[in-house]
Amino acid sequence: MTAVAHYGSVATELAICRKTAGLADRSELGRLELTGREPWIEHALAHAIGPGVPRPGRAARLGDTWCCRVAPDRALIVAPAPALARWRRLAREAVVAGHPIACADVSDATTAASLVGPSAAAVLRLAGMPYGPEVGDLAAGEDVIVLRDGPQQFL
Repeated sequence: MTAVAHYGSVATELAICRKTAGLADRSELGRLELTGREPWIEHALAHAIGPGVPRPGRAARLGDTWCCRVAPDRALIVAPAPALARWRRLAREAVVAGHPIACADVSDATTAASLVGPSAAAVLRLAGMPYGPEVGDLAAGEDVIVLRDGPQQFL
């Protein structure tokens, strides 16, 4: 059993996280949801990403931005505010081009957090939260999406 604790200093907390698991609030990352018919979402994502559009259940990373293909007709963009502005513009341009997709900022209705450390996968298992084996895998539950961000890191 692991409990939330304060270990006195940031350096000590980081050392503990590297040995077990640590949870970090990622409120600096906004969340934008793109929805629409599958071909329209595919076209909009291809315009932004190029040939590496993730299939449903996968995510693609572009710098500090994750494009998470939650479903054939839904993508979740997780990124800092300046990058989200580019994605909003992309959605507007898709509508003008005749590929209507909806774009909603879901940052206030959702939370982003990173779980890191060698015990991160065990923590997710104990919490009953599924996750994929490869970096870029998504596991979408009813109220949560888990993205494998690295060997010992989840978003």
